[in-house]
Order: sequence, then C-alpha cells, then structure tokens
Amino acid sequence: MFPDTFENQAGPAKPSGESLYGVHRVLAVLTADLVGYSELVFADAHTGFAILHKTRAILADCISRDKGKILQTPGDFVLATFDDFNDALRAAVAAQERLLKHHKALEQRSAGHWKIGIAYGDVYAIGDDYYGNAINVAARLQALAAPGEIYFTGKFDNLPTLQGTVIQDIGLKKLKNIEEPIRIHCALLPTYNTYTQTAGRAFSTPPKLLKHLSKPVLRLEPFDNINQSNEGGLFGKALVGEIHLILSRLSNTISVTDPNIATSSHQDYVLSGAIQSRGPYARIMARLTSCTDGLTIWEERFECDLDLSFDVQDQISQEIVSALQLRLTEGDQAQLWRRGTKSGKAWEYFQRGLDAEKHFTRQGHEKAKELYAEALRIDPKYFSASVALAFCYLDQVRLGWSANSEEPIAAAEELCERARQLASQQPDVSALQAFLFFFQKHWGEARAEMQRAVELAPHSPQIIGYQGALSDLMGDYEAAIHAYIRALSLSAHSPAWIPSNLGLSYLAVGNVEEAENIYREVLKHHPNYVRAWIGLAVALNRQGKGKEAKQVATTVLSLDPTFSSEVWGKSRPFHDDELLNAFIKDLQAVMIP
Repeated sequence: MFPDTFENQAGPAKPSGESLYGVHRVLAVLTADLVGYSELVFADAHTGFAILHKTRAILADCISRDKGKILQTPGDFVLATFDDFNDALRAAVAAQERLLKHHKALEQRSAGHWKIGIAYGDVYAIGDDYYGNAINVAARLQALAAPGEIYFTGKFDNLPTLQGTVIQDIGLKKLKNIEEPIRIHCALLPTYNTYTQTAGRAFSTPPKLLKHLSKPVLRLEPFDNINQSNEGGLFGKALVGEIHLILSRLSNTISVTDPNIATSSHQDYVLSGAIQSRGPYARIMARLTSCTDGLTIWEERFECDLDLSFDVQDQISQEIVSALQLRLTEGDQAQLWRRGTKSGKAWEYFQRGLDAEKHFTRQGHEKAKELYAEALRIDPKYFSASVALAFCYLDQVRLGWSANSEEPIAAAEELCERARQLASQQPDVSALQAFLFFFQKHWGEARAEMQRAVELAPHSPQIIGYQGALSDLMGDYEAAIHAYIRALSLSAHSPAWIPSNLGLSYLAVGNVEEAENIYREVLKHHPNYVRAWIGLAVALNRQGKGKEAKQVATTVLSLDPTFSSEVWGKSRPFHDDELLNAFIKDLQAVMIP
C-alpha cells in the first residue's frame, strides 16, 4: 500500500519511513504544475514563493477532500494518486473552481494558475520514489493544458456530473516518448477561460501555440528502388516529381524542398519511401517522419497495376498530400476535401484555390474563385468546392470588396443549397449556413447552426476558427478569443487568418500588447499577410508608437495599394460602432486614407 502520511497544505510530502520496494498498483495519477513559476521567482522571489504557498495549499486541500494522496511536491509540481478516477477528476475541477475564486477575490490580477493532467494506470513505488506509465502520461497531459484547464485520459465508464464544467474530446494525440497515441479529453470552466483571456499579457495566448504559426517545411527524398528494376526507378522518379509539383503549388500552405537539390536549411518533416516492382505490378511504401524526435507520424502502403492505371502516380500523390494536410495543417478537414470528389484534377484545382485564398487579398480571392469554379466545372458534385466558392462570395461582402451585397449573398445561397443537397451532414455546409443566417440577420439560427458544425467536427481547426469568426461578428469577443486559441491548439501549423483574427479580438477587449505580440509572430512566418500588418499598425498606434506605426502603414499600402480605412469600415470587423470608429481613426492617424 502507498504511504498515507502526506503534507496536504503547502510544504513537500513527508517520507513515509517504510520501504516499498517493488510495490505496484493501478491508480489514477494527478500531476499539476504552476504556470510561469520560474519567471515569478526571478522577478520577485518573496512574491513568487507566497503565490506558490497559497495556491498549492488550495490544490492540496481539494486533493485531500476527494480521497487523494499527495506523493511528492518538488517545487511548483504536485504528484498525487487516487483509487478512483472520478475522485481525481472531481478534485481537479474543485481545485480550479477554488483557484478562480481566489484570483477574483484579489484586488489586482494575479499569477498562480495551475495546469493539471490525469491518467489511469500502473504506478510503482521504490521507497519514496514513484514510477510508471500513468505518471509519465499525466505529466505529458499537464504540459499540454492551458492555465485553468485539466487534460485527462483513462478507462472510465461514466464521468461524474460537474456543474459549470465543459468536457471536450480532444481526440487521439501522440505524446512525447509514449509509444501509442492516446485519446485525450479536456475539462475546463468557461468562466476561468474568460477570466484568463481578458486578464492582460500575463494571461495571454500560451507561448507554445505561437510556435504553430509557421508553415511546415518538408524535405522530400527520392524513393528507394528496392529491386533496382528500370520500371521501379522510372516510376519512383515520376511519383516524387508529381508530389513535388503538387506541393510546390501550395506555397502558402507548406514549404517543400526539391528532392534533386541538397539543402542545409531547416526542415520539420521528411517524406521518404520505397518502390518494389515485379513486372507491371508495383508496391509503394511512403512514410512521414518528424525531424524533431524521429517519430513516424504517418505511413501507408499502396498496390497498383501499371498496365491498368496510367495516372496511378497522380492518385498516390494526392493520397500523400491529403495525409500531409491531415497530419500537419488542416486536420480532419483534409479528409472531407479528398472524399468530396473522385476527380484528381478537380481536387488539384480545389487545392490551388485554397492556397490562392490564403493570400487574403482581393487578387488572391478572385484567383481562388476562378480555381474553385474550374473544380466545379470538372466535377459539379464536388461539395467542398461549392462551399469554398460560397465563402469567397461572402468574403466579398464581409471584407467590403463588393459594391453591393445582394448579388454575392445570392450566389453564396445558391452554392450552399447545392452543397446541402450533396452532403447535408458535413460541417463545412453547416458553417457556411451559419454565416448566411448571420447576413440574413437570423442571429439565433446562426449560433445554433455553427454549434452544429462544431459538434460534427470538434477537432477541426478550420471549423473552430469559423466559430470564433462568427462570435467576432456578433460582438462576443471573449468567446471568439476562446475559439481561436482552441483552433490554434488543434493544428501543428495554423493558417494565418486564425491568429490574425485573434489579434483583432484582443484589440477589441483592450489587450493591445498581446495583439502586437500575435501580429509580430504571424509576420515572422507570413511576411506578406496584409491583415496582420493592418492590425500591427493599429496596435502600435494605440501604444503611442506612432513613428513605427506609420512605417508599418507604408508596408500595408505597398502590399495592397487599394486598401483604405473606408474599405476596412465596410467590412465591419467589429460589431460595436464605437470599436469600429476607433479602429478607423487609428488607421487614419497612421496616414492610411
């Protein structure tokens, strides 16, 4: 049995004094970590220790009340176990509730937020040291959580009823040094999330998520010709060339190195493979590997008869590109795009349209409309192309690029109806319908339809981002911030529009420094993204950095000479007229007409 003698207030756990060499039990493990503790102590050691002491006492008391045992408390870390998984979850939720009350009771915004992870499994004790897979998993989950959140996994039949708590299914995730992917859930208090998101820079976007703003860099290697046949060598070169051609056309989505040119630049992933041929038959093995830790994150085997299929390399390259999008950028959304058509050409035009749209300029949207329309000409039943083209029409209205709103909205309605007839249960269709409801001023229907889209695709960064955009349009900026941060957490490499919209939401709630931080990070990876430059100009002007703001405004006009504060006003990025007028005044102050 594990030791029962613990310090449940603030100090470290007391050694039990008994030898437990080799003791093994299956338990629920809770690990918790104080956010930013090192920075707190570095800035003011006395204050840092006081915050640790008070908040850890709250956490320890909740653990004790729900039958938990604290095993260790080294520094700002807590390790505890429970016989019952539900007790561990109840204790964690109770702790976050009490910590939130503690923070709200203070006169000033305070640090002292905890992240919690819970896992169920094997735990071994050797004296006062503890080991086991459950401890490793709980620690990894705690590291993933945001301040105030609880990440958990385990074998549970019925979760307890936790009033005021939202449980989200994060999906299967590969954790560092954990062999198999595991299913993760997140328990959060929306009130806690609202508190942290509006509390200033100390409670800003988790820094780890800002790393998600870069485009993935892929090294494409020649495929090995296993049996050294002429047919295998020729086919392998054709396949790699086809993959490189498709990926090169998606320059706003992914960066790919030429397999024929040696490079020493940074890469995130490697796509490699092998060809084994026998007569007209070929077997292709493809593998996607992470350069960070060497883990294989995707692999697949393809069989084909070269005599029967003249476009097999085109088909396989599409499968591989879809897999890259699924794993690296767009998540589950990529599966919908691939299943929506049987035409490789239609799929390719659609992909090129997505890439053109990511310029987020008038010219980019016009080019995207042409490419989506061509995809629909090839395959009129390609529902994803119908949805994407409809969104382009709505963007004409939303971004002030159309002289009148009636025609583009009518075109979007027609495309939405076509998509609904083809695939009424797809989340893209519900998201599109939600925005149409908004423009038709059916506010309740818009919220309900967007919630339906989220329920259909709870792990899609694009759909969650759409939820944030709709909340923005409706003036619910705190909900928008929550959605954008959630969207960022769901993709290893986020599209630029999600963090840029997040920056606007931060400006709306007065968190100007964090908006600047977000925009600068976006522009590191997307230097030609006009909307980020616009937001940065405003953020700088509001902080009294007028000279730098005017330099940024010059960049805006060089990238989009037709941009004006009048056009921006027509796009109505803010529901509130006061916020909108303030933004226009900022643009005019930095010499944008």
